[in-house]
Amino acid sequence: MKRETYNSTDNRFGERFRLVIDRIGTLEKAGNLVSTTGEQVGKWRDEKAKAPFLAVAILAQAAGVSIEWLAFGTGAAPTGPPTPVAGEGDNDNVAFVPLLDVVASAGPGFENIRPYAIDALPFPKSWLHRLGVPERYARFIDCRGDSMEPTILDGAIVLIDTRFQQTRGDGIYVLLDGPNVRIKRIAVGWEGALQLLSDNERYEPEQLAPPDAEALRVAGKVVWAGGEL
Repeated sequence: MKRETYNSTDNRFGERFRLVIDRIGTLEKAGNLVSTTGEQVGKWRDEKAKAPFLAVAILAQAAGVSIEWLAFGTGAAPTGPPTPVAGEGDNDNVAFVPLLDVVASAGPGFENIRPYAIDALPFPKSWLHRLGVPERYARFIDCRGDSMEPTILDGAIVLIDTRFQQTRGDGIYVLLDGPNVRIKRIAVGWEGALQLLSDNERYEPEQLAPPDAEALRVAGKVVWAGGEL
């Protein structure tokens, strides 16, 4: 599976990336956060190499800026120092979360044959703790489609908590339909009925009566998609 990268068409991306590095401290500290070298982060900053989407998201959050501002320049520029997270510059704080060979669709569903790990991506352990996700239950998967935008962008890598094998109240879940995998927001209705909701207003809700709702299989709850959900 091809790992998603961020390729900006905005010629001021490098300028914003420099501000992110300044807020983190050094290229080396930024590299530690995403388990690469300061030299490689410098190449992303100078746009000599394409930055992986997940690395852009992690660095944006570490610097206290929105990924939308870093990637596209939308919204207000950050002011003041970022909120420090203890230990984030330490390699001991980095968890390597399995990236599954699964493509989840925000729309009708992609067919997935075998959900085995094809990679392991870095993620701060302190963030897993803040999200309430034990490391052994954390997994990354790809999301395709625009029906969950702007919450989850087409092509984003999302973090899921695999302890959730059934819905536990409202939230965004990874749903299994035969070999197909979907990502939808779920709202719990009366007497066990469920609604499958898209955050993109162009898509209509799907109604599931209790028999179908009870048969719905859940693979996990989405807890992070370039930012905490």
